[in-house]
Amino acid sequence: MLHILGWIMLVLVVVAIATNAAFMLISPRTWFRLPNWIRAQGSLTEKKFGSGWGAIEVRITGALGVGVILWVLYDALDGI
Repeated sequence: MLHILGWIMLVLVVVAIATNAAFMLISPRTWFRLPNWIRAQGSLTEKKFGSGWGAIEVRITGALGVGVILWVLYDALDGI
């Protein structure tokens, strides 16, 4: 039972990270409008990071997040 609970928690964390990374990559402004309980923004503000160079930084971070998730999935499924 504990093993199944661990897998469920892992899936939930990966889904939350993937959702954040996808919104960051596609539209930083929309990412700032996500509910606080799903958005992992830390000290980022929409005023500073919603447009211009700040938005590019947010998109780069989102691209890195998506890239890492895809890399881990590829590596995990490579042996199948």
